[in-house]
Amino acid sequence: MELELRINELDLTRAGIISVQRDLAPTETTWVTDYTIGDVMYRVMGSAFHGRPHGRDGDILLALQTIFFRAGCPENNEIEISAAQLLAASGHSRNGQYYASLRDALMRLSGVKWTLIRTQFDEKRKRHFGQTTTTGIIAEMEVMDQTTGSHRPFDQRELSDSSPIKITFVPSFAASIRDGLFQMLDGELLSRLGQPQARSLYRVLQAHRLTSSGSLASELTFQLKDWLSACGLENERLDNARRTLDAAHERLMAEKYLQNVSFEGRGRAAKLEYTFSAPPEPELVDILIARNVTRPVAETLAADHPDRIRLALRIIDERLTGGWKPRSLAASIVDAVRNPKKWGYMAADAPESPRKATVKRKPSKEPEPESEHAQDPRGTSLVLLKLHLGRAVSSKAIAAVNELDDAGAAALLTALQKGKSEALRLAQAILLVEL
Repeated sequence: MELELRINELDLTRAGIISVQRDLAPTETTWVTDYTIGDVMYRVMGSAFHGRPHGRDGDILLALQTIFFRAGCPENNEIEISAAQLLAASGHSRNGQYYASLRDALMRLSGVKWTLIRTQFDEKRKRHFGQTTTTGIIAEMEVMDQTTGSHRPFDQRELSDSSPIKITFVPSFAASIRDGLFQMLDGELLSRLGQPQARSLYRVLQAHRLTSSGSLASELTFQLKDWLSACGLENERLDNARRTLDAAHERLMAEKYLQNVSFEGRGRAAKLEYTFSAPPEPELVDILIARNVTRPVAETLAADHPDRIRLALRIIDERLTGGWKPRSLAASIVDAVRNPKKWGYMAADAPESPRKATVKRKPSKEPEPESEHAQDPRGTSLVLLKLHLGRAVSSKAIAAVNELDDAGAAALLTALQKGKSEALRLAQAILLVEL
């Protein structure tokens, strides 16, 4: 019997490394939890030098993974970005409070390490078999920070919008990003969920939905005590933990991610059952898998946005016919499904009444409407970039601009509205290609 072991975003979610709790004391630096999910027994022994990651830290980690993926997953597992770009990609506001909290989140993510033991019982040999692995997320991090005080220069440090951040992921974690597993998360849904508890629970549920075959389970059943440990709520009073879960359940059901949540029994011995909405259409899943999208991501897209898939593929095929060469075809397909406005089409309100995809055409001699650039910051950014450079923008930079999501495009436009030297430096950090 073989027990598959991967150390990746799914495993750290399954291990409850990022707690569902919104706030945690910085003194929470070590923890040990034991729980069982299905027929797999887990023990997690965590150590977090700067405090256990929690709440919105998960948004920062997802943004880092997205930026790494869109940069082509560099072989050295390293990315260089600005604080403004990272906050924009995470969906957080860009003000002083968030720049201070961003540094704290990065410190927690860089300082957390854990030992994960997973084991299953082999009936034939009457023994437990598994594997023990110790790992982390970030191998090395460098940030340029500052403090307003002069008496204690090492206290209350924060980042500015232009602060450069260099992140090097541990090899196994970088490998999981290359596999696209983090794209099981729907950025639109994360944004709508709002509260950190609901977003965190969504991440944990998506991780545990992945079966050994790569498909997504339509139902999950847990012992409440095990589920609390999996969510990082094992040390909370039961009534407080239940309130946290109940609030998150309400949001996830309101957004149609969950169809039903039921409890049976009392106390920590109760049984908790989740039923998920919108099972994926097999035909759409097969179409995406044929384009090298991994099965769990394909099933997620087919469940979340079935009306967009064929329209998105049409746009992709038209661009490929025109000579476009994406850094990653599978990643571009996922991005096209996730971000229809960016790719120039509108998703249908219902599968039976699809609208025709609108393809961006070459500029004609007639002037473009003034509203077009206002609606698409990418076009404005390319104009500003050309003005700053004093020459044509490289084809790689044009492609990188067009591949930015809405948050990244907004961050680029903001950067390019600064002085020439700073604007070009920030643009280079955001696009990660030759200008």
